[in-house]
Amino acid sequence: MSKQIRALARGLAVVNAIDRASGPVSLGELHHATGIDRATILRILATLEHEGWVYRGMGDKRYRLTYRLHDLGEHVSVHDAIAQIAAPVLEQLQDELVWPSDIAIYDGKGMAIIETSRRRTAIVLNREVIGYRPSMLKSAMGRAYLGFCDERRLKTILETLKQQGGEEARLAADEGYIDGLRRLVQRRGYAQRDPTLFPLPSPSAEEFSAIAVPIIVMGDVQACLSLVWVKSAHQGEPVEERFAQRLQAAAEQLAQAFQEHQLY
Repeated sequence: MSKQIRALARGLAVVNAIDRASGPVSLGELHHATGIDRATILRILATLEHEGWVYRGMGDKRYRLTYRLHDLGEHVSVHDAIAQIAAPVLEQLQDELVWPSDIAIYDGKGMAIIETSRRRTAIVLNREVIGYRPSMLKSAMGRAYLGFCDERRLKTILETLKQQGGEEARLAADEGYIDGLRRLVQRRGYAQRDPTLFPLPSPSAEEFSAIAVPIIVMGDVQACLSLVWVKSAHQGEPVEERFAQRLQAAAEQLAQAFQEHQLY
């Protein structure tokens, strides 16, 4: 019987553990699943990440398989592939603009944030946003999506919102509100967060502003990219247009990458 290569066997055990997991996994979860000591797992993960087989999320620091493994199984999430491609763009945006960015997709239930650069900032704000669902009608993300999605998708989203009740149901039924919102977003090319929207819990007493732009591939909105900043840092300064121009350039860069990797 041929001798096994122990290091390779351990590396494959880690890949299999990530593949079997129901979602992105932590170092501790991989240790529990494989029985391999944490220091060894860290070395394996560093090698796999360097070779492009494993990706560590910037927003949640959890591990997932990369889009390179699409041909090896069905457990590679397209959303994780989008997050991986978006991460360096989010980093570059923050390096240039200081403020953090999020990327979100519409998953049939609503918008869901899948990657963020908030952990890279010293600014005190809510950093645990992976999986968070922004408001469809009041968040910058939701408005950007609604502003540029097609009429069929718009109708489906509005019908869903109407069935949920509450203020969003009332707004979803208001044709004048929806038409005005879409026209404004399309004219500007970006969406702004409704200032009346209750913000995410944060240890800071500061007020935040946000804008978002769509990432459009093959005529369809594949994701939305946002930027969040502290209002007091730009008091009286009209920064939305300047920030939007940079976000739009990043969105075009991501759209090209999505098309290259057939993420649409």
